[in-house]
Amino acid sequence: MTHSSAKAHALQWGTGRPVSALSARPPYTSTVVLEDASHLDALLGSGVAGPGTTVLVPGDEPSAEPVRHEPTGAEIITWQGSLGEPGAEAGLHPDFYLQVQAYSITPYLSVLGPTLVRITEEADFQAYLDDAGRALDQGEFSEYLTHPAVQLGDLSALGGGPGEDGPGLRLYVAADGTVSVSPGGAPLGPVGTPRDELHRAWQEFPDALGAVPDSASRARELASRPWTGRYLAALGAVREAVTRGMEQPRVSGFGGRMTEALNGFAEPFDRSATAPLLLHNGERALIHHPVDRRTVALSTDAALAAEALLVTGSAQEAARYAAPDTVDAVAAYFAGIGLPLTESAEPRTVTEEVNA
Repeated sequence: MTHSSAKAHALQWGTGRPVSALSARPPYTSTVVLEDASHLDALLGSGVAGPGTTVLVPGDEPSAEPVRHEPTGAEIITWQGSLGEPGAEAGLHPDFYLQVQAYSITPYLSVLGPTLVRITEEADFQAYLDDAGRALDQGEFSEYLTHPAVQLGDLSALGGGPGEDGPGLRLYVAADGTVSVSPGGAPLGPVGTPRDELHRAWQEFPDALGAVPDSASRARELASRPWTGRYLAALGAVREAVTRGMEQPRVSGFGGRMTEALNGFAEPFDRSATAPLLLHNGERALIHHPVDRRTVALSTDAALAAEALLVTGSAQEAARYAAPDTVDAVAAYFAGIGLPLTESAEPRTVTEEVNA
């Protein structure tokens, strides 16, 4: 396994979001982490592992090359450390180590390398809600969480929605043999539980955090903040912008808009977790698509038109807030590359004025 492959598996397993570098091979699980090597045989016999599956088995030191399990076609690698304990470090490859940190202490930490931030207790969850609210109201995002080397774990349980998370993407087998999708996830069954039963258990209760904190109170808090999915998408977009060298990016809709008049738009169309995001800092502007994670650079004029399209949902309405010709050009460009900025691809209707 290469360094980049180890990083991809860590990212996918930690966040619960698919990574394009890893090809899904349904119905098998992509990444499985074991805390105790004695559970390997039971896992391999349950039907979750097959071609395309990587199983991480604890050992004395991380291995550079996987061992193929011929009966299933899965690849087995040795890892070292802990992926469940805050403050711990896990070696997934001789050249790749991942730190695990609790959310609530991140304001006091410096980024020393690849880091997975997890919600492990009520204080972590409250800190997450506070940060999300600050971003929405003031446009200020955590510098730690938007660092290119840092990822927030278990996004599906933090307002991101189940999406593609679940037993098909990742599994975690605790030291006592309990199977879940993550160290804090709701139990799906004991190790050895048939694949289909694990999937059914997830469909009945798709929770990557389980009782950490109390699932019912967490659900209520998130339901009262229906914009958290959009916040998570913005968090990823800011991280991508920082990776591209953009300093102090702002996100349209978080703490304001580029065009002040759009702040009062009654029902903005760019509130969903899947809608493109506009980022800007006075010198540069980007459009980031949270679904396929494509990012496109824009001029200032094009950014103003793009923002109007995203907020109003139509070229006709957007032309009230930005230069009409630029609105038409920007709408056509993004529709042409498969990233439409409005739900409707209908062009603006031009009304000719007749001089009496």
